[in-house]
Amino acid sequence: MCRHVRYDTGEICAEPARHCDHIVPASEGGSDDPSNLRVPCDWHVLRKDAADADRARQRTAASRWKPARTCRPHLREVR
Repeated sequence: MCRHVRYDTGEICAEPARHCDHIVPASEGGSDDPSNLRVPCDWHVLRKDAADADRARQRTAASRWKPARTCRPHLREVR
């Protein structure tokens, strides 16, 4: 059974669990140790996968960002 807490009632979900999911994703350094695994229902695994994908997109976008060039030869100060 899914052990996530429902956001609308504050109670345990208790839907049938059909997935094995990492609490800390492997892409973020999580291990396959049983203490890092849980079994969510379909709805909760989709919700977590969407959040994981969003974090991965943010990391990728941040790694592509480059600051504007600060050295412009035609604007260089004359000493």
